[in-house]
Amino acid sequence: MRRLLLSLAIAVSLFALLMSGTARAQQASGIAGTVRDSSGGVLPGVAVEAASPALIERVRVALTDGEGRYNIVNLPPGTYNVTFTLQGFSILRREGIVLTAGFTAPVNADLQVSTLAETITVSGETPLVDTQNVRRQTVVTSETLDVLPTSIKNANALIGLTLGLNGISDVGGIYATQVGGNFHGKGGTRTQFDGMSVQNMTGNAGYQLNPALVSEMTLQASGITAEGNAEGVLINMVPRDGGNQFAGMLSGLYTNKHLAADNLNSDLIARQLTSVNKPLNVYDATVTLGGPIRKDKLWFFGSAREWGNNYQFAGFYWNKTQGTPFYTPDLSRPATRTQWFESKAVRLTWQAAPKQKFSFFSDFQDACICRTGTTVAGSGVGVAPEAILAYHFRPTGFHQATWTAPMTSRLLFDAAFSATINHWPQFRAPGVTPDTISILEQSTGIRFNARETYDDPNIQNRYGERLSLSYVTGTHALKFGFQDEQGILKAYRVAATGGYSYTFSSGRPVSITQYATPYELQNRFRHDMGLYAQDQWAIRRLTLNLGLRYDYFNGYVPAQNVPATPNGWLPARSYAQVNNVPLWKDLNPRVGGAYDLFGTGRTALKASLGRYVAKSVVEIANANNPIVASVNQVNRAWDDSFFGPGDPRTGNFKPDCDLANRLLNGECGPLQNQNFGNPVVTTRYADSVLKGFGVRPYNWDMSAEVQHQIGRDMSVSAGYYRNWYGNFRVTDNLAVSPADYSPYCVTAPSDARLPNGGGYQVCGLYDISTTKFGQSNNLVTRAKDFGKQKQVSNFITFSLDARFASGARFGGGIDTGRTTTDNCFVVDSPQQKLNCHITSPLSGNMQIKVNGSYPLPREFFVSALYQNLSGPAYTADWAAPTALIAPSLNRDLAGGSRTATVPLLSPNSYFDHRTMRLDMRVGKNVRLTQRVKVQGNVDLYNVTNSGSVLADTNAFGGRWLVPTLVLEPRILQFSAQITF
Repeated sequence: MRRLLLSLAIAVSLFALLMSGTARAQQASGIAGTVRDSSGGVLPGVAVEAASPALIERVRVALTDGEGRYNIVNLPPGTYNVTFTLQGFSILRREGIVLTAGFTAPVNADLQVSTLAETITVSGETPLVDTQNVRRQTVVTSETLDVLPTSIKNANALIGLTLGLNGISDVGGIYATQVGGNFHGKGGTRTQFDGMSVQNMTGNAGYQLNPALVSEMTLQASGITAEGNAEGVLINMVPRDGGNQFAGMLSGLYTNKHLAADNLNSDLIARQLTSVNKPLNVYDATVTLGGPIRKDKLWFFGSAREWGNNYQFAGFYWNKTQGTPFYTPDLSRPATRTQWFESKAVRLTWQAAPKQKFSFFSDFQDACICRTGTTVAGSGVGVAPEAILAYHFRPTGFHQATWTAPMTSRLLFDAAFSATINHWPQFRAPGVTPDTISILEQSTGIRFNARETYDDPNIQNRYGERLSLSYVTGTHALKFGFQDEQGILKAYRVAATGGYSYTFSSGRPVSITQYATPYELQNRFRHDMGLYAQDQWAIRRLTLNLGLRYDYFNGYVPAQNVPATPNGWLPARSYAQVNNVPLWKDLNPRVGGAYDLFGTGRTALKASLGRYVAKSVVEIANANNPIVASVNQVNRAWDDSFFGPGDPRTGNFKPDCDLANRLLNGECGPLQNQNFGNPVVTTRYADSVLKGFGVRPYNWDMSAEVQHQIGRDMSVSAGYYRNWYGNFRVTDNLAVSPADYSPYCVTAPSDARLPNGGGYQVCGLYDISTTKFGQSNNLVTRAKDFGKQKQVSNFITFSLDARFASGARFGGGIDTGRTTTDNCFVVDSPQQKLNCHITSPLSGNMQIKVNGSYPLPREFFVSALYQNLSGPAYTADWAAPTALIAPSLNRDLAGGSRTATVPLLSPNSYFDHRTMRLDMRVGKNVRLTQRVKVQGNVDLYNVTNSGSVLADTNAFGGRWLVPTLVLEPRILQFSAQITF
């Protein structure tokens, strides 16, 4: 079936090139304005009707108040006709008002006195400046995704279209699971479908957002109202509904390795790469159908989709000597990743009564991330293919029911329930058995043979509810609401049969890591709840956005029983339920104002300020889980030459010692933490960070913008954005003090790539005393008890958006700024003051993003997307041997440690070359009948065949700065779409 659909897609694409729906969402739109007579006097009591095919009830009605104002809220995106009626005046109709998600269109009217029942129709321009809302947002419609070179059209496309959003954006369908990184220094991205969270208990994507089900994608970045609970950006997928006419779509795309170029350039070869990233294939096949079961009463919309990719990584290979203590790259088997996804979804929209509407949605999915990336996220540490994380999403899906009730023209109720089901069991790669031991080679940063641990089963479900009441007059739009979520995590964790892994340095064993596996982890939260009140208050040309949100978060750990370890190291253990981990309460004000500068609806000055609590799932419950807070893995030194030359135990790559003995014995040093496996919690959270009012980490977010519409087709904007964080936490080991650490310096290796060629002294390093080695009694507490910690970001943005009557469109701009972090105080080790104050350079945060499309004769069109981004920040983490440290420290490293990690570079200060990428599409539309249209596309991704580096090896040694992720080469891709 897949091959049939893909073949059909390619055939239709070539045919089209050679031949000369509706939605609703919690983040709904609105129409508002003022009605006057010909003398300029305001007119109360005018009936204002907004009509659109997007409304199953067809029409929404409002009346102007005593100041002549009206406000119609909770409208789904679509095209509207607005009619103004008052006895004694001519009827005025404004046609073709296009609403996108979250946009309030200012539509004013001047009525003429008339005794005749005449109607004046005006086909006016769609407003481009929102003079009422203060949020900064990106809206991407399904039509935009159809035109731009966005391949499989997933939410990852938002990265390339949103100024300030960091991340690796999709290249021809390669990256399919996550949506970006931080925005202006803010993390905590939340992803929603129709206003309900879809992320799993790690805070990442489990349920995959299917663009075939989506009318629009919105991304709010600042000025988020009290209704939103996002620390960083808030992404919402606006679902499609059916309609009173049957409509559907068949689409597909395909590319393979024969349609990809090779961007292995001289720079990459000089950096030890012998191959580059390239797609082996990328595919997508989708069918949708929607329409009426009963007109104006019951609509349906359904979709079936299958998509995925196979991908080759640069510079990493399967281990030819798998299962041995050696990593031997098999150059005939480069590292690969396989991903596939299936989605089968249906949505019903039921107008049960004139003022009662229900929607029901279910998406049943199956997926396999059969191997992920070759780098540990954020570290640049390489992973051989057999040690790469691999997992299924099975079962997984999203299910939702919503109710809306516009009881009167002023009173509206909205409620919803959702369930995100996300099971993602991890599995071993081919050639890896339960007995295979994982090994980390420090000198190259490569982990091989196997992963350290696997979670199977791994259950992460989320449930959500919401209820709101809106009361709208012409002057006020009041909204009161309640939101709550619950989450469950249950994971069964296992290591290798022996319960340990190895660490080598230049092929020599240096340490062993022992694991207290197997065990089952359970973490939950009862409430991630928000109560909010907000008002949009119009005062002449000023609209105030006022809101207050109460956030309540309560997590807990169920009672748990852990069996004895099979190797006999640890007995059976039992742990009682742990409540209120955490128990947080916060009040978060959100205020803003939008001022219509000239009263024309074309120029707006906007400002906002809001407090936002940190995104949280079960990470605090997990940290306070007695199993996790106990020591579940521990390192100990390992000297494989301990018995001397000629002894068969020397150099046999096996730990010749009793691993159950916690003290020095044979080749093995003492456990670095003697609490290993004990039912004694060695890491606790202080009540000052765990419970109470205002103790949850937060950020204040401020924005100031000016937006201006030029002519009828173009708008420009400029903005300044600032955010700062608070309630930082630190971990204080109460068993030690700063006096228990001894200082030392070490000479950096000579390397032309290091500052001044290396050879400089690195000081400010500290090692724990031998008498305190391995002692641990950790308390997580407030950073402000030790000093002032800060993280402050300041950014500016300039952007332009143009949509011309000819069908041409253009958008883009420039974004840059700095983030400063400072934690120059001492908790335990004085080494904390090393690199404690960092300000990232402007160049390291500068982005230029441009996109556009242009219609050509004979229904052809061309479109492009260009990005100019900073290269990845890199560091140099050197495993310095004790022999080089001892002369300065006047002793060997404590606990028999063979190496200590030394940072040779300051973080966020050194960046690789910038990434410049151009993607293009040439398309052709063929209208077979009035309702049937075929669109064929030929896309070219990375037109210049750039070999930009996206991630580096940060472990200093023979593979330092060897790229672990390179921009995909030029890719030619065919796609097609039939709509009817």
